[in-house]
Amino acid sequence: MRVNRLRATLKSGGIALGTLVWETRGRGVMHTLAAAEMDFVMICMEHSAYNLESVVELVAHAHAANITPIVRIPDLQYEYVTRLLDTGCQSLIAPHVKTGDEVQRFVELAKYHPEGHRGMAIYQGASTEYEDVDPLSAMVHANANTLLAVLIETKEALENVEEILIPGIDLVLVGHQDLSQNLGIPGQYSHPELRKATARVNALCKQRGIAVAGAVNQPENAKTVIDSGAQFLLYGTDIVLMRREAVRAANAVAPFRKLA
Repeated sequence: MRVNRLRATLKSGGIALGTLVWETRGRGVMHTLAAAEMDFVMICMEHSAYNLESVVELVAHAHAANITPIVRIPDLQYEYVTRLLDTGCQSLIAPHVKTGDEVQRFVELAKYHPEGHRGMAIYQGASTEYEDVDPLSAMVHANANTLLAVLIETKEALENVEEILIPGIDLVLVGHQDLSQNLGIPGQYSHPELRKATARVNALCKQRGIAVAGAVNQPENAKTVIDSGAQFLLYGTDIVLMRREAVRAANAVAPFRKLA
């Protein structure tokens, strides 16, 4: 059965680098990111047109390329948690969480007994890498290799953050866009209130052994993000990376266009 390398890296205190995809699809994307030595690819269902089948295909391509897929589900619903786990994904991000009860439900849906009540569908399928395995061994393995992450992106989540950061949660992302909007300071990512909120979440995560995410907007800023305590480094998106290279090429050609 497959070991979740992303979870193992974060639990050991290591650094993981990846990007987000929400427009592109196909095996070449996953193999290219893996060949570039990225550690994970974040597949977004919340803000994309991806459906369950397209995401499951991306997850399978990611595994084949030896890069860890982590899926941001559109909402905390039973079908998004169990169906993705049963079809081979081991890492999930839940958006919009606001209370400890919601996060407890997330853990219970994703983990088998004794940590949760995940529905059992243990057969020779994707969740066990098509191996014929003992169900009890598969349950233990799944619990140890399922990575669960939450997004803190509302004022209510900040107020309940101590109840949200419970055992079973491995990674926390602070959603600066939604959080700044919810705090009444949309787009003001350097605002003291947003910085204070982020620092509080990071400090609590450090106390409880939970990894935190950080956005790297330019490669030269990676050290600053790592020094802030981030282990899960999210560098751009599929569209951002494509646009940057296209702009670089267009700028190189621009002088010749003017000459013509």
